[in-house]
Amino acid sequence: MRGARLPVSLVLGLALAVSATAGPVVNEFVARPRAREGEWIEILNAGAADLDLSGWSVRDGTGTARTITEAPPLPAGGILVLAARPDSLAAAFVLPDLARVVRPDGWPVLNDRDGSGGAPADVIVLVDPAGTAADSVAYYEAWLPPEAGRSLERADTRVPGHEPAAWGWSVDAAGATPGRANSLLAAADADPGVWTGPEFVAPAARPAVFRYRMPEPGTLGISLVDGGGRILSVLQAPVAVSGVGQWVWGPGAFLPDHAGDFYVCLLWQGTTSGPVRRCLRVWVSR
Repeated sequence: MRGARLPVSLVLGLALAVSATAGPVVNEFVARPRAREGEWIEILNAGAADLDLSGWSVRDGTGTARTITEAPPLPAGGILVLAARPDSLAAAFVLPDLARVVRPDGWPVLNDRDGSGGAPADVIVLVDPAGTAADSVAYYEAWLPPEAGRSLERADTRVPGHEPAAWGWSVDAAGATPGRANSLLAAADADPGVWTGPEFVAPAARPAVFRYRMPEPGTLGISLVDGGGRILSVLQAPVAVSGVGQWVWGPGAFLPDHAGDFYVCLLWQGTTSGPVRRCLRVWVSR
């Protein structure tokens, strides 16, 4: 990232200070592009009315605003792609005829390495012309796909963007879906049981069973993540598994130092497909 970072508290504050009004959301982005492709951020109009994003801006962890100077009207459900290199993006992907791709007035430069003192790798904040944050994500290095060019997709726009459960790695064959419906939405419709478990757990008192269903055998790792997206513990080191199975969080395993909401995140890599990252929000009782 170019420029000095803001303090951790302010960076996270930027990501959390979002309005509750339905409207545009950060829907997908690439912070580790393939050579010559450039970074990009996809905005989805999740509201019910047409929207003009001209005059809106995006901010990163430096707090610098990059203004969207020209954008076509975005209908409900429409997608606008903000690209550092629009021509390179168009050459790398088959974009729909109605895809809208623009470059803001400057580019925020997305960092892919965590900052010091517990700071995330970076934040993306979508801000309206009045200065109100409409949506945001503060992402950590562990959230990002290791493969260059693979995107981080919004798995559910009903979940606030700053929550880990809102995001997952694209499972599209091209590695990303700029201008198209996210691949995770189709995967969820086809296989809603890919990673399931209880909403409330007390592992010290009774085992909590989580189940997974994947396309093929592979390796599976599981981490406990806090509400800010930081990994607290590796609950299961990567291990070879079949495509269908379960994992048990039971007595003697790691517990956070206080009860509360956390995320149990699965990381799976198949022999010919993947990787897949999914997070479940759970209340953990000691």
